[in-house]
Amino acid sequence: MTATLIPFASLSESRWRNGAGRKADIAAGPNWLVGFAWLDGDAPFSDYRGHDRTITLVEGPGFTLDFGPSHPALVARQRYVPFAFDGGWTARCRVPSGSCLVLNAMTARATWKHRVTLAPPASTMDTVPGGVAFLVVLAGSLTIAGQTAGPRDSSGVGAPAALIRIDPLRVR
Repeated sequence: MTATLIPFASLSESRWRNGAGRKADIAAGPNWLVGFAWLDGDAPFSDYRGHDRTITLVEGPGFTLDFGPSHPALVARQRYVPFAFDGGWTARCRVPSGSCLVLNAMTARATWKHRVTLAPPASTMDTVPGGVAFLVVLAGSLTIAGQTAGPRDSSGVGAPAALIRIDPLRVR
């Protein structure tokens, strides 16, 4: 497997699907996305009906996702803890104590599944055929194939880091 360093500084900033916030995609494919988002103020989240989402606080004091009366709120105050939720749930983000940076993974439920885990520095990762994996450095630095990755830098393969594995869904 070949490692490809993706420096955070090289990512292009764009608007969320609903225009209410800003993001920087690390990588995207047909029906999947891995990237960062800035939570600068209270705002509705984009509708990703049919997608599974995982959000991880990387920087800042934390946020709350309010899904209304049908689902309990998601309260993220601790860094590096992934939270999974249904992308079709109506969500309003609240950032009561200041801006945050989060890591997002989203996959279309019908064709992909993903997993976000916090990995110790000596971790390895594999992908299934047709899958893809990313390592995102959350703190410190690490060297991959002779290249140094610092905070928020990513690599196409396996400091604390988040491992994001996206696998094709096998329909039986």
